[in-house]
Amino acid sequence: MSGVSMCQKKGVRSSIAYINRGYWLPCCRRRTSRFLAIPKCESKYFPTWFHAPNPERKAAGVSIALHKHFCHSVISSEVDPKGRYLFLKLAVDQLVISFANVYFPNQGQSTFGAKVLRKMARFADGSPIIVGGDFNLVMDPTLDSSSGKSSVSSVSLHHFHKNLYALGLVDMWRLLHPGVRDYTHFSHSHNSYGRLDYLFISQKLLDSNPKCSIDSIVWSDHAPVYGLLMGPTSGTRAPSWRLNDNLLNDAVCIADIKTAIADFVLVHESDPTARPVKWEALKCVLRGIFISHGSRLKKECTLKLSNLFSDLNQKEGRNKVAPTDTLRAEISAVRQQILKILDQKSLCIRDKVRHRFYEYGDKSGRWLARALHPRSPVTHV
Repeated sequence: MSGVSMCQKKGVRSSIAYINRGYWLPCCRRRTSRFLAIPKCESKYFPTWFHAPNPERKAAGVSIALHKHFCHSVISSEVDPKGRYLFLKLAVDQLVISFANVYFPNQGQSTFGAKVLRKMARFADGSPIIVGGDFNLVMDPTLDSSSGKSSVSSVSLHHFHKNLYALGLVDMWRLLHPGVRDYTHFSHSHNSYGRLDYLFISQKLLDSNPKCSIDSIVWSDHAPVYGLLMGPTSGTRAPSWRLNDNLLNDAVCIADIKTAIADFVLVHESDPTARPVKWEALKCVLRGIFISHGSRLKKECTLKLSNLFSDLNQKEGRNKVAPTDTLRAEISAVRQQILKILDQKSLCIRDKVRHRFYEYGDKSGRWLARALHPRSPVTHV
């Protein structure tokens, strides 16, 4: 997976997400079933999805997801029938940009790459290009492979570099980290690391102060690659506050709440102000305490995750240089701790979703409208 942010909204890590090898569902249960059914992707942060499924394989295909705060309008798109590439041309802040997500095969990468780049050039029609995905090759065996070898011949790599140069595409990460060795994939069969996932941008976008980083390998056998391009910022609105139920299980927070209530009653017991006004004032006091403790717990969790990721990066760096069974076991243990924290966050999100369902109940609203919308053409008189 790769992420690109045009930095239209502060705090949004990725405005555009590139997903490779999504799992597609078979359209029938016969032996000749073809994996054409598009998976149902629901995310309140990424509501807009574009897919290019592979008709023959389940664990294949590419997708592009757009963040809800990413201001854009779709101009055109092109989908590979075999699910190897997906092109998307968008108008972003009065600038036309072509986005491409590619998934190279394990063999014939140079031939496939030349074909895809030609199609990409025709599709872009002179507009800047941002292309990312799993290229299944190392651009520089010396720096991008821990073994110093490549499954692609030097001649094929030279031709692929020439094709990228002809399109004016630049390796975003290598541009910012020249001479640095880091990888996005670990091959258990070959016991080696390789940088197979890339983000390439047109030279026209180099004045957008690009930034690029490689994350740790946690969920998949590939590491996410994040790219940032500075763009115009849009106005933000303050989010509405809601009580985090997990704070009621925090002993420190509960003790402060009890103390605040006792002090409030002691100070305002003889106050002639009406009780409803006192109640509103007390809610403001308690809300401030809940916010402070929520911020405290979030900082503790973020610090713990940051330390774990730092530890994971250090161990992976040592394992990339000199792989050992002990280091692999330590890496696996750190990943389990990270996944445990992420699972707890997932449970919190699940509870919020359940709360929203309970709130809506049988009331009329957006969810009921979505359920009734497909039926309206059928029942229309």
